[in-house]
Amino acid sequence: MLSKGVRSSAEVVQGQRGKGVEVVVNGDASYEATTTKAAIELLLHSAGGADASVRVDQTVEVPIGYGFGASAASALSGVVAVASALGIRESKTDLAFHAHAADILCRTGLGTVSVIYEHGGAGIMTRAGGPGIAEVRSVSVPRDLRIVTASLAPYEKSIILSSSKMKEKVNRLGDDALARASDLTLESLVRAGEVFSESLGVETPEVRHLAKIARMKGAIGASQNMVGHAVHALVFEEDAASVARALQEDRLSPRVDVYEFGPPAH
Repeated sequence: MLSKGVRSSAEVVQGQRGKGVEVVVNGDASYEATTTKAAIELLLHSAGGADASVRVDQTVEVPIGYGFGASAASALSGVVAVASALGIRESKTDLAFHAHAADILCRTGLGTVSVIYEHGGAGIMTRAGGPGIAEVRSVSVPRDLRIVTASLAPYEKSIILSSSKMKEKVNRLGDDALARASDLTLESLVRAGEVFSESLGVETPEVRHLAKIARMKGAIGASQNMVGHAVHALVFEEDAASVARALQEDRLSPRVDVYEFGPPAH
């Protein structure tokens, strides 16, 4: 989990009962925020408040649509904020389930919410499922480890999630990756991610180029975000600045960010 993510605040819009859900993302009221809206609507329906009017303001601190889990984080943050504003008393797991269901229905993810709602650091999901069902095993992360990312363009995830052939490939490669990382070491997790990324077949030459640069400059591993035209590299703090600079100065001019590993969501 990254040290940056999504922050949400919500308010009930008085005198506009039945007007629905409004989500403002980074000050943009026209942003679709499909997954977040769907999650909040599921929450309202479950709580018997389907005719409520709410406004949610979100600050998204990571690139949207690049495989950083922004849709899942936004949906989860949004339902928690709305539940608080309306005084809805649902368990943490039940709230997270609305975000998980929306992420699947909107084809923006398959299991990210199940990881981020109570886990931090790094790890592997050993059993798929919704919040409270999925199993995640943590991997020890050195305190001086950083994540350097280079983002080129968003990726339409529904291209993969709507293809039965691609989903079969993802499942097969995922099983292989779990086997590679079964000893729960950072090194095996990094290598499993690289092999998965390279084998999936959606890497562009530009993505491979950026991953190669990161490794050459000292990253212990680098692979494509799942799924986005972006690269994440694991780098020790002493090498983070040089890796980030090399990526920033590349001819492709990606957006470059440096993150720490974050704690579990609350």
